[in-house]
Parts: sequence; structure tokens; C-alpha cells
Amino acid sequence: MEKIIKEYNQWLKDNQHFILHLRDHDSTLYTRISPVYEVLNFLAEETDNNGLDFNEDINKIFQIGLEYLHSQIQTCKLYFENTFKNDFHAFIDYDMIIGYILYLEDLRYEMIENKINYKKASFDKLVSYLEDLMTNKKIVPENINLYVDSEVHKIVDTDDWNFQSIIDIFVQIAETLGIELYIENEYIIGKDV
Repeated sequence: MEKIIKEYNQWLKDNQHFILHLRDHDSTLYTRISPVYEVLNFLAEETDNNGLDFNEDINKIFQIGLEYLHSQIQTCKLYFENTFKNDFHAFIDYDMIIGYILYLEDLRYEMIENKINYKKASFDKLVSYLEDLMTNKKIVPENINLYVDSEVHKIVDTDDWNFQSIIDIFVQIAETLGIELYIENEYIIGKDV
């Protein structure tokens, strides 16, 4: 228990600036990782402040969450450093594309794990298309979300299989723990009240 908390705290120290920068810029990448990030922060704080006892389930949540966060943030940083030459604003312009690439990698992993048949050539073509948009800094089509969704449905028959990502699982864990992930701000238009 103590070892994984120390490992997480060290990882957080090394990556928190980047994560908070994503959050402060309202990045879709932050929205993507926030369920995992918030659950791990909550559990770490509960352990430090309230002596939360690590059972097998909490330990597994921590191990899977930390491994997942590490790989997602590492991939983002590689794109940030190599493709965007540490230009954060250029990176943010393509955060949605990076998010789709990360989603597709999650999807590929789950399809392979669950032995789901999919059209590999079409899948690779979609990933290449997204990487080309980003690498060559092309204009992102307004309907990119519809296009990616449509292509995914052509690649794998989702009627026979329900894809549940690690993020979906961590959203459920957050709900169970009572963590509010998405707080909407209310705005009043007109005169000050």
C-alpha cells in the first residue's frame, strides 16, 4: 500500500503541472483522464488523511489507474514534445485528435483482449488519417466526431459487443465514492441580480 502511494505521489509530482495545464486550458484530454486522476487523488488523500485501509480492490484500482494514467500522459507528452515542439497552444489545437487516437488505442486493446473481430486495415487507416491531420497541422473538419464514430461502427460490429473502457469503469468508481467529476457552471445573461 505505502509503496504504491509513494509511486503515485512521485508520478504526480513529475506530471501534475502538465495535467493542471490541460485542465486550465479546458482540454478534452483532461476531461478524458479526469475520472482516473480524480479517483486516485481521492484514494491517496483518504489514505493520508483518514487512514483508508487498502484492501485488494483498492490496491487493484490504484495499480490499474496509475498504469493507465502513466501511459496516457506519456503519450500526450510525446506528441507535445515531438510533434508540437513544446508549443502548448498548438498542442491544444489538436487535443481532440489526440483524444481520438488514445480512444482508438484503448479500443484496439480491448478488441484484442476480448478476441473481437474487426477490420484491421480500416482501423489502421483511421488512425493514420488522424495522425496525418495532427502531424501535418491540417485543419480539423468540424464533423470529425461524426466521422470517427461512423468509421468505428464500420470497423467493429458494436451491436455484438459493448466496449467499456477503463475510463468508463473509473467513472463508475467515482460515482460509487461520491466524487463529482463534472461540475457545470451556471451563467446568468442580462443584468446583475
